[in-house]
Amino acid sequence: MHPEAGVRNEAMDFVDAMQGTARIMATAAFARGSVVVRVDALDGHDHLVPSLVCHRRDDSGAWPADWSVSGAFQAVAVPGGFVYARRGEAGRQLVVLRADEADDAATAPERVLSTSPGMLGTLMPSPVTDTLLYTVEGPAAPGGHPQDLLRDSDSVWWDGPDASLAGARRPVGDWQLWHVALSGEEKARRIDVTVPPGTALTGEAACSATAVLLGIRESRTDGSRRSGLLAVPHDGSPCVPLLHDDFDITGPVASPDGRSVACLAASLPTTESAPAQYAALVDARSPGLRILKAPDDTWQQPCGWDGPDRLICKGADGPRSLLYCYDLRTSGWTRTEASASVVDARVCDGQAAVVVAGIAVPPAVEVVELSSGVAEPVTSTRLTLPTGRVSYRPQRVHGVPGALASWLCLPSDGPVRGTIALLHGGPVRNWAEWHWRWNPWPFVACGFAVILVEPPMSLGYSAGMSFGWGRWRTGIAATAARQIEQLRAETGLAGSPLAVVGPCVGGLLALSVAEELRPRLVVSYGGTMDQAQIAGGGDGGWLWTGEFGSPDTEQDSYAAESVQPHAVPAGTRVLLSHGLHDGWVPPTESLRVHRALLRDGVRSELVLFRTEGHQLARPRNVRAWYRWTLSACREELAGPTAAEAE
Repeated sequence: MHPEAGVRNEAMDFVDAMQGTARIMATAAFARGSVVVRVDALDGHDHLVPSLVCHRRDDSGAWPADWSVSGAFQAVAVPGGFVYARRGEAGRQLVVLRADEADDAATAPERVLSTSPGMLGTLMPSPVTDTLLYTVEGPAAPGGHPQDLLRDSDSVWWDGPDASLAGARRPVGDWQLWHVALSGEEKARRIDVTVPPGTALTGEAACSATAVLLGIRESRTDGSRRSGLLAVPHDGSPCVPLLHDDFDITGPVASPDGRSVACLAASLPTTESAPAQYAALVDARSPGLRILKAPDDTWQQPCGWDGPDRLICKGADGPRSLLYCYDLRTSGWTRTEASASVVDARVCDGQAAVVVAGIAVPPAVEVVELSSGVAEPVTSTRLTLPTGRVSYRPQRVHGVPGALASWLCLPSDGPVRGTIALLHGGPVRNWAEWHWRWNPWPFVACGFAVILVEPPMSLGYSAGMSFGWGRWRTGIAATAARQIEQLRAETGLAGSPLAVVGPCVGGLLALSVAEELRPRLVVSYGGTMDQAQIAGGGDGGWLWTGEFGSPDTEQDSYAAESVQPHAVPAGTRVLLSHGLHDGWVPPTESLRVHRALLRDGVRSELVLFRTEGHQLARPRNVRAWYRWTLSACREELAGPTAAEAE
């Protein structure tokens, strides 16, 4: 049988087009009149290569592309142009200055400011001098050991709780802080940083008028992790660790004049209470932290400053993410909507250059006036979606606090052949953005209805956050099953055959709802099956420990929230897949469940992608996953049409 047999050509044609399309990823930098966009595109060898594309506003109000650089992945605006990081020869990283003058910006030569053998982290122009600071992840090689006992081997050694599978696959050195003059008249120099014992730098950084604030983390022997900042004063005085007793502090963002630094502050979770996330202001001279109470309990992520007194944040509110402005003078919040959900933003002089996207809106870039919300389109993804329609369906579930929702995607014409329920990973995520991997439109092109479920702990629904905390199977999955049933009953889909699909936590949810919903097909990629095993053997075990407690003392809780393979009905077909290099959820999780399902007489299939990690990322593998999954949907949910049978 031909591998494409049974899958509508329109569906796979769209998958091929989607995986071959250049992807708008972020607004890398923004100066009034110029937007630098990060775009990833295929290189001919199934790798997505980052590029920067600068768009400049012309007299007509259009934003044509002005220059582009392949292999570049981040940028910052500086007086007279942009500084960006790009790959050089032999894998070295270059920090490059490019002038942005009206007459010759497209042909202006690059001026290399520095060359680094490690991976660049964060670029930061100084707010008070004509200099640039940046972080670099220094190179490292396997085989190291204090007494050189492991020399000539390919081993990677640890003596602390920061040991990880990812660190063994790609050994890395410590993060470093470097300084270079924008004039290029002096060589870059490394700034000595004394890191507190037991902590490590993360590569995050922001530059204030008095100090550079570097992200630090502390991995503890009990499996937990704390996050904070390290202030490195410009005057050479001793570094000051900023570790707060009640909050983890990450994502520093300095104001243009360097007077203020905002951050994301997450309250410390317990096994009974979920964390809350806030925008906050930090003091570079002390552990002082000023929490900015979020409007209507929305979670705020600082993303820029509109002058020294107006902090701009991104926050999810039900079906979309918006921009919120906090005025330090009045302590008041205002909000600005873009044309779709805000994915990424850079701010300058009363405007924000944003990447917007939605379930049916592939990523686009627009410049939004913060005061009025008026937007000018800059560039967009060239991709034609299959014909269909999408609607947002608010939901109330008895016994679950607050509002929840699901999205419904339907074919524009013809009978619905079946229903696909998509359950997102995370679990602190939502469906408000465009998804390159877990996209509903190939299923719609095959004639299926698609329900995108937003159960408790989904972003945008703060009231239900605590209900799902530590209750992935008994709380989130149980509620998701009721949401699916509710929406199918309301829309006349209750009689249609059902498949449930999800990655990561979504894979756990898909298998967990099978006993109640009795779907014909369950599909999981990288599913979080046994929570105790993941807490003990996965690179993200500190997240599990923070939510479920110690796997040594909370065995009952871990077991209750793990997949119960024996609950999958024998008549259900199960497709399990996993990346062989997944360090967050080891691939043995899917292997173990596959074997358990087979022992129970369930029709289970297992695929291990040899080049993938926790994310299914390589375009040819995404194509293969869709061919496999769409074919199974057709076989299990509906018979072929006459045209497909030919």
